[in-house]
Amino acid sequence: MAPSPPIFLATSLVPGRDTALQVNSWRAAGFHVLSVNGKAEADAIRARYPGLDVVTPAGTAERFAKKPVPYIHDMLKALRAAIAASGHDPAMCVAGLINADIYLRDVAGLKAFIQREAQGALLCGPRVDVPGADRFAGYAPTGGEVYSIGYDYFFLPGKFLEDYAESPFCMGMPFWDYWFPLVTLLRGKPIKTLNSPVALHASHETRWDDTVYLFFHALITYVMELGRQTRGQNPKAEGRQFDLLFDFVQHFYGAVFKRGTEAGADGTVDAAGVAMLADFYDRFQQVAVHHIKTHAAPVTLAEALA
Repeated sequence: MAPSPPIFLATSLVPGRDTALQVNSWRAAGFHVLSVNGKAEADAIRARYPGLDVVTPAGTAERFAKKPVPYIHDMLKALRAAIAASGHDPAMCVAGLINADIYLRDVAGLKAFIQREAQGALLCGPRVDVPGADRFAGYAPTGGEVYSIGYDYFFLPGKFLEDYAESPFCMGMPFWDYWFPLVTLLRGKPIKTLNSPVALHASHETRWDDTVYLFFHALITYVMELGRQTRGQNPKAEGRQFDLLFDFVQHFYGAVFKRGTEAGADGTVDAAGVAMLADFYDRFQQVAVHHIKTHAAPVTLAEALA
């Protein structure tokens, strides 16, 4: 029997940050690891992790993200190129994205499980927070794990990599982990959630600046664009109902966004309008999370529970 194709896993490592435990855990699981880094970081990553494939994209999102993080679409391009160079049929390959600070536990059968569950579906992975990286190796499941609301890693069929157009979403910035499964769902393809303590993360405070609003706006406008592409194509009642709701959301968001961002005659933005826009974003996030979790088929890896 021919060996199964490798699983290609892309991340973006950060120079000066010790993530050797995480990288070693991915390699130990049997994944072919790529790190996508801008030119200013690439040499430092190569020196820190000998033998690791480091891919340098044409540009980064530093202009608005304020740090040289790669775009998700460039990471997907790197995965497509790696699959093509391997000589394997993309339809048979599995690719993945993972945040650089995620440690994968040494769980028997993990690679085979992912290879199987990510055939024909996007496999979404939440994390379990632990007090520190020193708790990774000795972690023992309790059965009462609390999983993150968002996702820290994804695995998908190689043929799904073409589904994601260029966008502002980038590794290390918010909401790419909502955008990614929403695109799959809105394209009518299945998603799954791995509800087993496979991925660990050392707890730390998360701080976002005003760029969070940029990514909120990008998430909403991208979702609306996908909806616009199919608007009017279904003449049945459910299609007309969707079109009406789409028009409502588009109109309402346009008004809320204008009020919350445009300055008045005195050069200031209406504080009530800013609050309304922030509230809209919060509610949209709640809806997005609910929609993803409602439509994701739960899967478990028994070996991770032992």
